[in-house]
Amino acid sequence: MNNQQPPIEELDTDVLLELITRGYDAGHLAKLPELHRLARKIEAVHRASPDVPKGITLAIKNLEHTLKDHIERENTHVLTKMVHDQPPRPETPIAQMNEEHSIIKGQLKKLREMTRDYYAPESACRSWRRFYRELKSLDFRLSEQICLERDVLFPRFQF
Repeated sequence: MNNQQPPIEELDTDVLLELITRGYDAGHLAKLPELHRLARKIEAVHRASPDVPKGITLAIKNLEHTLKDHIERENTHVLTKMVHDQPPRPETPIAQMNEEHSIIKGQLKKLREMTRDYYAPESACRSWRRFYRELKSLDFRLSEQICLERDVLFPRFQF
């Protein structure tokens, strides 16, 4: 008996939508406030250290704001219209979602640059190291989700 999962490209659209909203989106929205608190703590406690990425708290807050707005728009105007493989309407803003994905990817790139690819300096405390680990994980999961949407889900609905 074969218990292997089908390739992600072959998953039912409703399964993909569930993975995106309850798996990825919910996880990102839960993680970002924690990352914001850690960033604020690190910038405050280690402000004298030249290794602290200046402005990291603001960069995290900006990502959180961008992502919340994006998820809300995407769920309301795109994903809910794809349930049960409904044929898309021409006004479904898939192109806008992809543009917003590019903005998010740009914000992630900035975070990678600010943190030297999430490489904590020797002097970093546990909170700082945890912050970088969690941020790297968020970066990976967000990038993975964007690829899933852009390369697997959205092409099913484009004209």
